[in-house]
Amino acid sequence: MRDRIETDRLILRPLEISDAPAIHHHCRDGSIARNTARIPDPYPLLAAELYVLSVRAGAGRKAGYVYAIADRQSDALVGASGVFKRHPDAPDWEIGYWIGPDARGRGIATEAAAGLISAASADLTPRRITAGHFDDNPASGRVLARLGFTYTGETTRLFCMGRLAYATSLDMVLEN
Repeated sequence: MRDRIETDRLILRPLEISDAPAIHHHCRDGSIARNTARIPDPYPLLAAELYVLSVRAGAGRKAGYVYAIADRQSDALVGASGVFKRHPDAPDWEIGYWIGPDARGRGIATEAAAGLISAASADLTPRRITAGHFDDNPASGRVLARLGFTYTGETTRLFCMGRLAYATSLDMVLEN
């Protein structure tokens, strides 16, 4: 998978340790933790630093690719996105993303995910790409629907670190 993905307004690039303060700033907003499975709440700076280091340590292992979403003009980190295999032997790749609260409502999630899907389709050649969103986060479902994802009718119970509880994820798929 390529190191850099460019869209009209964004650059998706590898995470750097210098991104940790911005990740910490954004992820202190409880809504990000509530709408992702792996982000705890509260989210200390050390968690952001360990996250970046773990992503960088796993780079190149072909099980997942995580990108900082940066504004093309300012290079400010506005979120993160990635593709990964939920199960190592699964043929499908899954996409995930989060956008900082100050950048929401401007189409950034849709633009970043579209760029990532295009690159993943070309570089990883998956038969399909999967995604999901918690049932109480319909905004993420609308982003995925704009990208061509459709609901499978199945759900997945995922443990959410931000809720410290299980939550129901509505499964979606994009056929290539």
